[in-house]
Amino acid sequence: MHIYTHNPKSQGAKELKDGLKIRRIKNENSTFRGSKDKVVINWGSANLPDEVKRSKVLNTQKAVAVASDKLQTFDVLSKNKVSIPDWTTDAKVAMDWVAAGATVVARTILRGSSGAGIVLMDKDDMKSFTKAPLYTKYIPKKEEFRIHVMGKKIISEQKKALRNGWIEEHGPPNYKIRNLDNGFVFIRNNITIPGPVRDQAIAAVEALGLDFGAVDVIWNEKQKTAYVLEVNTAP
Repeated sequence: MHIYTHNPKSQGAKELKDGLKIRRIKNENSTFRGSKDKVVINWGSANLPDEVKRSKVLNTQKAVAVASDKLQTFDVLSKNKVSIPDWTTDAKVAMDWVAAGATVVARTILRGSSGAGIVLMDKDDMKSFTKAPLYTKYIPKKEEFRIHVMGKKIISEQKKALRNGWIEEHGPPNYKIRNLDNGFVFIRNNITIPGPVRDQAIAAVEALGLDFGAVDVIWNEKQKTAYVLEVNTAP
C-alpha cells in the first residue's frame, strides 16, 4: 500500500504514512509504477499521476474533485437526499433570505478550508452582502462534529469545542464559525454523538462516491436534525 497526497507538506499524510508503515509516492521524480495489485490512498488530490491511476485507488480523483468543491458537493448531496442547509447560487434569492431575517453564509471560495472565504450576511448589516458562487442559510447549532467514515463504517468521531482559556485571552468567540482562528479545536473524549449525525455522515460519503472522508456535521437540537456541511478528503 502507498499514499499519494495533493500537498507534499501535508502533516496528516505524513502521520498516516508513518502510522500504517507505508510509502508515500513523490509528487515529482517518482519511481512508482502502478499496477492493479497495488493500493494507493489518495489523500485529497483531484489530479492524480497516470501511474497512480493504474492502481486500485481509495478515493478516485473524480470523487475528490467533487467533494473538494462545495457547490458540487451540495448539488450531489441534495440529489441524494442527504440533509444539508438550504442553498442557492442566485444572489437575489440570497438577498431575499437576508431581507426576511435569515443569516446567510456566502461562500466566496468553493475550494477553501478552515472557514476560508466565508462571509456572514444578515439584515442588521445590509452592507455585508457579498457576491459569491454559493449561498447557504445559516442553521443554529448546539454542536458540531467531524465524523470519519471508511466505507460504511465510522472509524473515528470528534467534536468541536472551545479551547481552554480562549475567553479569558480573547473574549467571547464567534460560535457561528467554529474554526481554529475562532478558538475551536477537536476533542475525542467524553463526547456524545446523536444517531442522525452518524447516519448523515455515512450517507454523505456514500453519495459522493468516496471510499473515506471526514464529514463535518452540525446538530440542531431544537429540530433534532443533523446537517452535513462538507466532506474532507485530506483531514
